[in-house]
Amino acid sequence: VRISIDKIISLLFFVLSIFYLYQTYQIQVFSFDENAPFNAKTFPTFLAYIGMFLSVLYLILPEKSPSKVDHKVLDYRSSLYLVIITVIYGFVILRAGFFLSTSFFLFFSYYFLGERRWIWMFILSFPFVALFMYLLHGILDVYLRDPLLKLLGIIG
Repeated sequence: VRISIDKIISLLFFVLSIFYLYQTYQIQVFSFDENAPFNAKTFPTFLAYIGMFLSVLYLILPEKSPSKVDHKVLDYRSSLYLVIITVIYGFVILRAGFFLSTSFFLFFSYYFLGERRWIWMFILSFPFVALFMYLLHGILDVYLRDPLLKLLGIIG
């Protein structure tokens, strides 16, 4: 019996989802939040169950015929650039803050994905992140450490 690589990956994803589900039950919740409909465990637990469901679904459904991919036309360079700027983003976010690091991450992501409309790249990075920060700080009272915005006096 020959098992395809896709089924093996799906089985590994199922095992990873089970491990993730186990880890979600280790998340500590405040005592006043235990019976709340949405707490720190809710979304991670949901993700774990969805991962398990999708991997089982992929395991039991019949496979499609493999499609032929011409690897010469695939743009591996853009993918590599995205991986590199994602790693840089991970290292920079605590030092530069959420606003600057996320805005530049989005801006350069658009650039490496081939977008060249500079106005749209700017609008969909800096003002979009500013709006998101407003929603987090102003409406939801979620604090994200941001040295630049603290220096400007926008957040405390």
